[in-house]
Amino acid sequence: MNDSLHGEEQTIFELRPAYRSQLGLLVWGVLLVPVVGIGLILLLRAWYRVAATRYRLTSQRLFAQTGLIAKELEEVELFRVKDVTLSQGVLDRLLGVGTVTVLSTDDTAPELDLAGIRDPLAAKEAIRNAFRAARQR
Repeated sequence: MNDSLHGEEQTIFELRPAYRSQLGLLVWGVLLVPVVGIGLILLLRAWYRVAATRYRLTSQRLFAQTGLIAKELEEVELFRVKDVTLSQGVLDRLLGVGTVTVLSTDDTAPELDLAGIRDPLAAKEAIRNAFRAARQR
């Protein structure tokens, strides 16, 4: 018996941005540590961008959550997804990170970015396969 046919939502992946996607902030933060305020602020900013962001793909929905204390949750139903794109700059390709953009007919989130994730091609393909399966249901 297939659980997805009976409406049970299954998690496909849970991701967060990679620290290496914050390379610029990390390098400048370390270089500016002698200037205590600026260096620490940059390092904290890099940590916050990674720690405060979560992406979760289920068999029915894609979630993007931001924030540590005050949280914001964006949700896209997979049957509403029109297209999934991948963008990687040269440095992103060298570091193995990228941004997956999900385009949908959702009113509140017509474009949802999963930024700075590791192995973005695998994430893009997982989203593509999940939204095609959701449409077939």
